[in-house]
Formats: sequence, structure tokens, C-alpha cells
Amino acid sequence: MSGAAMLRAATWLCRVLTGATFVVSGWAKCIDPPGFVYKIDEYLAAWGISAAIPPDIVIVFAVGLSLFEMVTGVLLATGCMRRAAPICGLLLMAVMLPLSIYIYVAEPVADCGCFGDFIILSNGATMWKNVVITLMLGWAQYGSKHIVPLYRPSTQWLAIAISAAYGLTLAFIGWNIQPMVDFRPYPVGTALNGEAVEEATPTFIYSKDGEEREFALDALPDSTWTFVSAVESEGDETALAIFDDDYEVTDEILSDLDGDVLLLAVNNPDIEYITRARLANEINDSITARGGRMIGLVAASGEALEQWTDLARPHFEVYSCGDTGLKQLVRGNASIVALRDGEIMWKRSLVSIDPAMLRDSAFVDDMPVIDNGSDARNLTLLWILLMIIFPTADRGIRRLFRKKPKSND
Repeated sequence: MSGAAMLRAATWLCRVLTGATFVVSGWAKCIDPPGFVYKIDEYLAAWGISAAIPPDIVIVFAVGLSLFEMVTGVLLATGCMRRAAPICGLLLMAVMLPLSIYIYVAEPVADCGCFGDFIILSNGATMWKNVVITLMLGWAQYGSKHIVPLYRPSTQWLAIAISAAYGLTLAFIGWNIQPMVDFRPYPVGTALNGEAVEEATPTFIYSKDGEEREFALDALPDSTWTFVSAVESEGDETALAIFDDDYEVTDEILSDLDGDVLLLAVNNPDIEYITRARLANEINDSITARGGRMIGLVAASGEALEQWTDLARPHFEVYSCGDTGLKQLVRGNASIVALRDGEIMWKRSLVSIDPAMLRDSAFVDDMPVIDNGSDARNLTLLWILLMIIFPTADRGIRRLFRKKPKSND
């Protein structure tokens, strides 16, 4: 293989690998824009500036960055915009690389959120990933003039338009209804029961010959060890924890989910929900008339929950629930989780529910919802098909209408 061929191969390899990484990263965040917003809020809270940034700005930034990352990845992987695409990638890494070094050293957040909930990387792995990507982008820029793009210059804008439309569709559905793919602990089909909550379990510290060791309850040492103290280990903070005033009632609630039950998860109990309180009550009245019931899980407690209840005037029982657990269960400020005998049938944001559906005698069964995974797969296949068809059609049309050289005869 000649030196020029090796240069082209190395350049294509760097472009494809970095492009695929950007596409997967941007895709995972477009799928779940609320999750990316939560992660940005974590950063802002760690820096003490969350109150200074309007929520609408955070949402626009989250979706815009996700789209830019995914489209940049597409351009890199297809060879389009030979010089501009690596520069766009390097501009991203000019921010992401220092940020990953910072979170590796200071650890303001548990993980960077680069791939949303799709892939969780440690802060150290994130930093080294970004170092490698930056180096490959530098090579891709160096060898850019030696490759031939998969798309003609006249159709490269189609790669941008089609990919942006695909990403915007994912983000629109993910924000207004629910993510098209659910990577969280409670996807459709999960059985909600007492086992869904990891309770705190005590461990015990014993000493022997100057050595201290920790033992679980079912592994206590023999009499040669001396008891020192008991330690209460922490449960899973992402699990559902439901409270009635100061009493945890998680097991009681989750073990009594026979028949059709709707969970109204209110992650953000502010004035925005109050405008939809009437719809929530209509949903409750509809499911109750059909022999089911509705339970409200609100991310508030104490006086805040009482004030919310006074304003919303719910027709259903309401309990306090941890904010993190609710966000793991369902996305959106206020959303419905439909259960049948404890198994999750569907999830949908409250704002996306058409009140006309409530008049259907089987609205729990017939509610049009996102089919977790398959809808995203079909949309992705359509995107890929369009990415193949348009440049192929462009070449065919140009060849069809190309002027034939005049004969000298």
C-alpha cells in the first residue's frame, strides 16, 4: 500500500470512528432531552448558577447541542465538508475535553452524561475518550484534502437537513410525549413491586487482633471477633421511595397494584401543573368509573405538598416521592404511568393526552403511545434509507440529463 493510500485509510478511519461516537452521543441525548436537561442542571447546581439560567435557555441549549453533535458526526463519517466537519468536532472537544478533565479531578457530578443513560462512563474513561477523539480529529483535519466524500458537494446539504430533521423528531417526541427508547430502570413491561426498592440494610463492624472488618447480617463472625459498631448502608437513591407524611409506605403501595392503576408522577409541582390539574382529575374520574384507580406521586413533602394539594385539589390519593426516583420512572413535569396488575403498560406526559380519549371505554388499552424501541428503530431505518436514496437519486438524475458529446459524423 502506497503512502497516499495509507494516509487516506488513516483519515477515513479517524473520521468514521469519531463520527460514529458523535452520532451515538448526540442520538442518545436527542432521544431523551429531559434527561440531558437534568444532567445540565446538575452541572449548574454544582457551579452554583442554576438559579441564574432560565429553564427555556437550558432546554434550547440541550437540544441544539445534541443536534449539532449528531450532525457533525454524520458529516465526519460520510466525508462531507472535508475541512469544516473536523473543525466543528474540534470546537466541540475544545469545550468537552477541558470539562472532562475538570470532572475527573473535581468530581462535581457522578458521570458526564456524554451518552445519556444509554452508556454510563466513569469520569476517568470519559477524559481519556475525549483525549483520543481530539487526537483523531486533528489527524482527520490534517488528511482532509486526501479523501473523497460519499456525497457530491451539491447534495451534502441533504445530509445535514435529513439528519437534523431526524434528530428534531426524536427530541420533539422525547420532550412532549416520552423518550422513544427507555434506558432507565423502569421500562414498559417492568413489574412494579416491593422488590423495585433497594432498602437500606445494616452491616456490622467487628475487630480481631487490631484488624477491623465489616460483615453483613447473614455473615456475622465467630466469638473470637469483638463487636465495634453497626453501620446503616444507604439504599439506591434512584429507586422509588413513597411517603405518607413521615412514614414510608413504598411496600404497601407497590404491593397493592391489582387491576388497572394509573400513577400520576409530578416531578415539578409548580404552577405549570396546576393548569392541567383539571385534566388529571378527569383522568382519575374516567379510570375510577371503569373500576381502576389513580395514585399521585409528587416530588414535594410537608408544607410544600400541602400547598400543592390545596391548589390542585386532586380527586385521588397523593403521596410524596423522591425527585430522583420519579425521574427514573418517567420523564416530564407531569406524566401518567399506566399499570395492569403492577406491570407498566405505557407512559405518556400529561400534556400529550387528548381528553377525548377518556371517553373510550378501553382508553387504558387503546391509548396511542410510543412503542418502546420499535418506533425508534423504524424511524432510524427511514433516516438511513433517505440518506442512501437522495445521493443515489442525485447521481442518477445527473447522469440522465447529462449532455451527450456531439458526434463529428
